[in-house]
Amino acid sequence: MRYFLDAEFNGFGGQLISLALVPEDPEAVPFYEALPCAEPKPWVANHVLPVLQTRPISRPEMITKLAAYLRGDSEPVVVA
Repeated sequence: MRYFLDAEFNGFGGQLISLALVPEDPEAVPFYEALPCAEPKPWVANHVLPVLQTRPISRPEMITKLAAYLRGDSEPVVVA
């Protein structure tokens, strides 16, 4: 299946803040998680962090959840 990638970063070239994979199949559940952002850029603090739709989790937890999400798809294609 194809998954469409969306990500938010702490400014241009900054650390990853959130990651979403939206499956092409409208019946499938999307993946969406966020990471902590200790020192957000002012624009990020004002426009990105307030609209995150999940509580931040650790990077290892995000990796585990992403792996579990994709585990059932033998040939995932990520479109960025």
